[in-house]
Amino acid sequence: MEPFNDQGTDELLIWRAFKSGDEAAFGEMYRTQVQALLNYGNKINPDRQQVQDSIQDLFIELWNSRERLKDTTSIKFYLFRSLRNKLSKLSKPDHSFPLDNAYETVSDPSVTFYFFDHEIESERIERLQKTILKLSRRQQEAINLRYFHDFNNEEIAEIMGLNYQSACKLIYSGLKFLKENVKLFTFIMLLFN
Repeated sequence: MEPFNDQGTDELLIWRAFKSGDEAAFGEMYRTQVQALLNYGNKINPDRQQVQDSIQDLFIELWNSRERLKDTTSIKFYLFRSLRNKLSKLSKPDHSFPLDNAYETVSDPSVTFYFFDHEIESERIERLQKTILKLSRRQQEAINLRYFHDFNNEEIAEIMGLNYQSACKLIYSGLKFLKENVKLFTFIMLLFN
């Protein structure tokens, strides 16, 4: 089989090639999805080794049962849902959902002129991270899936084992809480600057 390109790849064709035993298709699935799976898995389970082992087990199970799998048009969605199910069977999830490195500043702290702006931006980022930690674990996970992994609400509902309306409410209430709290912080910062 010829190598797949990243743009315009028809996931159904890759999936079907994988199901028929094509090792290049299987390798392409792994190569394009493993980093996103590691990032997502580490957000819902603090044990990095357990996440890595679960991903390895997931791909071994996929290969061994490939002929019995149904078709999918979204490999990423299928893998995220499978990993979440696998990790939730292993342990109770942590009640926090760290988003470290999700909100890094782009300011250059070595430039003196930008130091003050950088400090304010760092305070805002720190405040946003603290506010995010006040969300429920499920709100954090839903927002992470929506804005950092580009899943739609229907896919989020299925990944998290919720109905569609519940997924929408989780995202809406989480964003509303963040918006209200970040606005308040911004207002306070303006008063003191």
